[in-house]
Amino acid sequence: MRAGFSMTELVIVISVIGVISGLAVSNYGNLLKSSKETVALDRVEMLNRALSSFAVENFEQRLNRIDSSTGDELAVLLNLQFENPNPAKKKLGQPYFDARYRPSGSSDSNEYRIRWNGRSYELLRPGTSGSGILMNFNGSDFTTPFVFDEDFKLSGR
Repeated sequence: MRAGFSMTELVIVISVIGVISGLAVSNYGNLLKSSKETVALDRVEMLNRALSSFAVENFEQRLNRIDSSTGDELAVLLNLQFENPNPAKKKLGQPYFDARYRPSGSSDSNEYRIRWNGRSYELLRPGTSGSGILMNFNGSDFTTPFVFDEDFKLSGR
């Protein structure tokens, strides 16, 4: 009698491997989706912590939400990234958020976006309409810092 596998045994093993790999691929898609949401929620939390620190040193950031554009999200972000060039006027903690963060705006409902609601940032998940800061997951939204004019004035009240 020769040692080896029969054709039936090989077909069964290949079928089992196919089923296991099919389950792994479907779980990988869910894992990727949940990890993107976790990163997006973390970014929103970081922005809101920066808002809180900003409020302690300056004033509470209140800026009316503009649904048709991302001007309000970006204006608040610039306030958080501002660092007074005059050392005598620099506030504790400035800048409150990484000045290299240079996101773009988007109203694409297939993407994660971060929207300003008038008092804080909130996450817009895919499938939700509205404009906001586009959440990139490849790091391309971190580039050279914004250069502020000497007469830059903070917005809000």
